[in-house]
Amino acid sequence: MSAIYCTASQVAEFLQVANFSGSTTPTTAVVESFIEMAQERINQLTDHAWNSDATTRGNVTEERVRIQRVDQGSGVNVRGRLQLRHFPIMALDNGQGDIMNIWESSSYVDYLHPSNSKTGSGTPTDIVGKDYWQDTTRGLVYINNFHTINNLLSSPSDVDAYVTYRYATATTPADIKLATIYFTAATIAMNDDLNLMQEGDDSMDNATKSQKFEDMAMKILKDNKRLDRKFTMSRSIGGFGVGRSTL
Repeated sequence: MSAIYCTASQVAEFLQVANFSGSTTPTTAVVESFIEMAQERINQLTDHAWNSDATTRGNVTEERVRIQRVDQGSGVNVRGRLQLRHFPIMALDNGQGDIMNIWESSSYVDYLHPSNSKTGSGTPTDIVGKDYWQDTTRGLVYINNFHTINNLLSSPSDVDAYVTYRYATATTPADIKLATIYFTAATIAMNDDLNLMQEGDDSMDNATKSQKFEDMAMKILKDNKRLDRKFTMSRSIGGFGVGRSTL
């Protein structure tokens, strides 16, 4: 991982100290390692990745998915809907190592592999003549003619699909950047031996400052609802639900 969510200079600006360098305590390299630890902590707390850079984006291997049947109003067709755990997702792409194995009555078929001749769409509106289409923003994938190809025959271990994919918010949001700065500053401030934080009779000690920074980082994540990332579908249909529903 690299220091992506914020920079060492932004942490220095926050702490109101001179820019870090190879000769400061801590050095730029050490501060960047603190940033990387803060990034990973935020990723774990939010169950997400907040930049599409190859070093920070999230990767899922063979996520087990149930497919929900969605009836068209005409009753002519039944589509399948997959709700992936992480969203936004990056475009499902066989060339990037993504896999979408869908159970088709007797075997799993990788809809992304060119050898299976499945036609897909990267948008939820380009659906005519497509076997599947993606809503990357919401982590949804729709399978056309799901009733015809599957008819809800039991899949092995009740796993209708295995999906390998990448996910991330393309550009780091401002609140995530600020939370990363606070977490990094907390790590720096808690080390009294660094003598980085100036203390006086009318100021907080370093330990107290560190805890304040920690609390502010968590408050930012909570206030912006980053700790409970849920997407509510229309008519209260849960993305992980199975069974029949109507669009």
